[in-house]
Amino acid sequence: MTLSEKSHHRAPAEKLTEVVETIFTTAGQRPAHARTAADSLVHADLSGTHSHGSRLVAHYLPQLLAGAINPRPEIRVARDDGATALIDGDAGMGHVTGTMGMERAIEKARALGVGVVGVGNSTHFGTAGRYAAMALAHDMVGFTTTNSPPALPPAGGATPRVGNNPIAYAIPAGEEPPIILDMALSTVARAKIIMAQQAGEKIPLGWALDADGNPTDDPTVALGGMLTAIGGYKGFGLAVVMDVLCGILTGSDFGPHLGKQDDPTRHENAGHFFIAIDISRFVPIDEFKARTDQMIREIRESRKGAGTERIYLPGEIEWRRRQERLTEGIPLPAGTISDIERAAGMLNLSIDLFA
Repeated sequence: MTLSEKSHHRAPAEKLTEVVETIFTTAGQRPAHARTAADSLVHADLSGTHSHGSRLVAHYLPQLLAGAINPRPEIRVARDDGATALIDGDAGMGHVTGTMGMERAIEKARALGVGVVGVGNSTHFGTAGRYAAMALAHDMVGFTTTNSPPALPPAGGATPRVGNNPIAYAIPAGEEPPIILDMALSTVARAKIIMAQQAGEKIPLGWALDADGNPTDDPTVALGGMLTAIGGYKGFGLAVVMDVLCGILTGSDFGPHLGKQDDPTRHENAGHFFIAIDISRFVPIDEFKARTDQMIREIRESRKGAGTERIYLPGEIEWRRRQERLTEGIPLPAGTISDIERAAGMLNLSIDLFA
């Protein structure tokens, strides 16, 4: 079967998770950590966010093998004080340290009404929305953010100073899908530009700047330049605040001091920040969910503009796509298949995503 033929097939979510988990365990991760990382990557594929999905296994593997990402970290709680905690990730994989951070925030919110947890000494953790959404099963509001190497210049500047530093909120509903806002503070994530480059496609003007600060539609030029901030100076301002919460507050690096996410010679030293809020400490959960349903329906039923067939709430498209793909499998882009097969090849593993 050729790569183009494979790209028209759907990989079962559990099979894809198993393959990614096998790659990570072969690279030296503990089985439980490998499973957590694989679950996180496949969660992104299920939602259609392939830029942050299983294709990244080939991105992380050289770092795991070189030790820039510690395959067997001794993650520990460095400080624990009432509603707050600080976790030292020991240079472990961000998907693992991030999961532990949100779990601790939920645990504290259950006991105290709110949990606020910072994670330091960590690495790239994938899609922020996954961690915020962990709060939903506990009838809580979840929030998370992380920092990343510089990608955004200040307004009027031509030197990147902060990362795209995504933010995510998850809000439970009743009969409706939850509201999940997950967005980078750049106009688009860098990974989407990489995917355009791999596909030989141009990018829309406004996504990125060249090295001199000029708009470009060439993904290769963009990758050697800078991303643009969503909303201009407003998005840049938010990115600065997230860098403070994730970098300075957790004792991690920030801005230009962070290691590159594709550098196997140096630990990234990123930070993450998590908040969980117990809704029942404010209003009865049934009342909250019913009123959230009301809000969702009123927004969805508002008058549509020309050419609009349906109005969606934040995260609704991804939520519905996830439910469908859990049943019918994940249609993987050819580039993702190629990246997974390349990663397996580095370890002399034989895999079949479509068995």
